[in-house]
Amino acid sequence: MLVVACLVATASAAAVPAGAAADTAAQSATVPASPGADADRSALGTAATPPRQTGNETDNSTGVIHENPDEVDGENELDRLLSYLSGELNGDIGASTLRLSRGEYEAARAALGDDYDDSLGKYVDVEGETDGDGASEEYRTVGETQRAYVDTVSEFRETRREYEAARRAGDDERARELARELTRLAEDGESQSDRLLTAFDVISNRTDGDLTESSTQIEAVQANVSEQRDEIVSREFVATSLTVDDYDRNISFTDPLVLSGSLVADDGTPVTGSTARFAVGGQTIRTAVDADGSFELTYRPARIPAGSSSVTVRYLPNDTSVYQATERVVPVAVSQVNATAGLSEPAASAYGYADGVSVRATLRVNGTPVPNYPLAASFAESSATAPATNASGQSTVSTTVPATATGAASIRVAPDGDGRAVTFAPAAVSVPLETEGTALDASAREAGNGTVVVDGRLETDEGEAVSGQTVAVGVAGREVASASTNESGAYRATFDLPSDASAENATVSAAFDGGGTNLESSAATASVRLVDGPAAAGAGNDASGGLPLDLAWVVAGTAVVGLVAAVLLRRNRAGASATTTTVDDEPTASDTDDSSEPDSVTTGTPALDAAVDALDAGRPNDAVVVAYAGVRQSLGPAAGVDDAATHWEFCDRCVDAGVAPADALESLTAGYERAAYSGLSVSDEAAAELVETARSLAGTAAPDATDSPDSDGDADASEAVGAVE
Repeated sequence: MLVVACLVATASAAAVPAGAAADTAAQSATVPASPGADADRSALGTAATPPRQTGNETDNSTGVIHENPDEVDGENELDRLLSYLSGELNGDIGASTLRLSRGEYEAARAALGDDYDDSLGKYVDVEGETDGDGASEEYRTVGETQRAYVDTVSEFRETRREYEAARRAGDDERARELARELTRLAEDGESQSDRLLTAFDVISNRTDGDLTESSTQIEAVQANVSEQRDEIVSREFVATSLTVDDYDRNISFTDPLVLSGSLVADDGTPVTGSTARFAVGGQTIRTAVDADGSFELTYRPARIPAGSSSVTVRYLPNDTSVYQATERVVPVAVSQVNATAGLSEPAASAYGYADGVSVRATLRVNGTPVPNYPLAASFAESSATAPATNASGQSTVSTTVPATATGAASIRVAPDGDGRAVTFAPAAVSVPLETEGTALDASAREAGNGTVVVDGRLETDEGEAVSGQTVAVGVAGREVASASTNESGAYRATFDLPSDASAENATVSAAFDGGGTNLESSAATASVRLVDGPAAAGAGNDASGGLPLDLAWVVAGTAVVGLVAAVLLRRNRAGASATTTTVDDEPTASDTDDSSEPDSVTTGTPALDAAVDALDAGRPNDAVVVAYAGVRQSLGPAAGVDDAATHWEFCDRCVDAGVAPADALESLTAGYERAAYSGLSVSDEAAAELVETARSLAGTAAPDATDSPDSDGDADASEAVGAVE
């Protein structure tokens, strides 16, 4: 129930009073929406959100749940929370389809951005706590498909403008190329819009929402696209027809389909050209065409299902051709045949962790290569890369040795599906492996109130990062925490010192156990680094002085509210002395550390000014977080530190690069860690000193200009749903 409680805290923090919601609704009814308005933010303000779409077209905020997280135990509360999150998602969908119908593509994409994904994640969590038949899969489908559909429609509009320009310039070949691209985009849009309409129906049936308006808007957009496509095709291309002669319908890879016929224009004249391309069963076949339009092609079924009763033969004109594509469905009876797969031996005598391995796969039927055949490949129970076979029936299988590859690990290839016209028994080849040494480092620092932070990195002796492995952290021979290494080999753990230990004399140990892997074990120890100055000042036990919910977006947007609530609940309820964490548990918008500072507050002087404002408003924790954001933005480029670095990695790299004094940056970093993560309050005096430290660290770094949001550059009023242009 902790997850649900955290989500309720998030929903409550995002809510506005019913009266305010009514005022907002009244304003939105009279004030025109400017493009991109939903993305506008001030330095310390909130975003103006698009209107929410619900079943009764009422403001969702009137139904927001204001509950004590400890009391979220009944099915009614879960259902209400699920309904709230569904309303959030439906509102984002409605905003996106509305903007799409107006030709405001960037805004349509933004409406299904991070906020949508965040709400969907919460919806999935709550749905897992209920017995109801939710719509999480449909919401996920909509998020992925509608973003792709917006891109398709946007590209269609831009390609159409290029097409019209080519026609005006008299470049007929270029115009026909673009007309074929428009046809492809329109076909993609038709399949994407069909998926959206199906998902909208399911969501409307399973939730309290009504996406009828969104469905109507998608249908209108696609009808407009298809109508323009049809007009352009009829203008640019000559229609064709395909006829076939009698043939043997019983076919297989060893007894191929031999098809003869003729290719003519609708007026009966032969299609000109010496060759033509045909698509048959996932293969492209090029064959000669006689002066009278007659042709003959040979097709060996390989990928299509055995037992197929028909195949489609489609004529594919060149992009610059004046002819239109055409197709014909021909009845067949497909029998399955067995092929033989082979794998070459690995080139090296032995491979260690993270080494690349590649072998050649060959697929033949009685000596005849099987081209364009998809393979499924694996190594040590992990997937490997294997493209479809080439014209010679060959594919290169490549993989990287994972830590779990031990003993007689093998590369294995198999058909990527059952029941194809060609099948084969899986083939495997052993990869010789060797054990590799590792190096583990550790540093420990006091974070205040008896809390210690340990971090470091696990690498091989050759300097390769070791990811996905557990590092155990101990004090005085007792394990107190553990952490998992991330993609760069970094780990981080936070724990409370045992009652019989003190930060002044404690030695922290970190250990990696290589048992069950191809890596050797390693260990490291570190003394706890004590932090003096403003970071430690004002320390107290009042957890309520942590990051307030109304400014949690400064750290990571609404996603962090639930996490902060979870931290407070753990402190209030359990008082546990140890936690298990990973580097990726740093609270940020994307579950990676320190991408928390939004663009609007991470630009040097504006961030520091915002920090001073937070101080004046009596929000010392917020002031420290925002000040740290400004320093990170100012120093990061000079030190060459990317956004993925944790705050202590950022500190160490800046000091190593010589762009900041160690004492000042360490003090600010420790203060930031306390303000953002510990749940403890920073005193006003300590926060003021940290803000001044941040100002000195930022130095004379020029702040980036904060662009005022403007309307979508790709919005084209002429492209709103309506008559065909």
